[in-house]
Amino acid sequence: MPLFTPAETRALLTEPLRYSPLWQKDDPKRPRFAPALWGENGIERIHAEAGGWPHLVQLIAEVVVDLLNEGTAPNADAALLERALDKAIISGDTVLRELMQRGSRLPGEWDYIRAFQRMDSQPPPQDEALHRSLRRRLMVMETNGLWRMRVPLMQRWLRQRG
Repeated sequence: MPLFTPAETRALLTEPLRYSPLWQKDDPKRPRFAPALWGENGIERIHAEAGGWPHLVQLIAEVVVDLLNEGTAPNADAALLERALDKAIISGDTVLRELMQRGSRLPGEWDYIRAFQRMDSQPPPQDEALHRSLRRRLMVMETNGLWRMRVPLMQRWLRQRG
């Protein structure tokens, strides 16, 4: 599945049932959420932390909603988003482990990814097959000749649970 664009993340978080057949197109009862629910720059932060991965956007959003429902704040703030990210790596442990560890099928691939537990960036792997696999799987991005994790939530998982 392709990554969400920032506009698609915004649409999901503000009009999650926009295309649901349960409501007419302009039904005022169809659930909608003001961008303010997610906090100042919250939608952008969720998109960035998830790297645009649809499942991870939904995972973070679900945890944010759960925390809002448990508390008294009407909207998320930076502190609540931070708590949500820490809880998302716990509730999403299975999918994150599947994507990163079990998805690493080439010799040395998981070792390369796991090195991001200790460092923010590292040189690209020498092995061309490993290089292609990590790029194809959207695990890494290049900055100034070094690779870093593309998805901050994945690196958070690595550092705390990987």
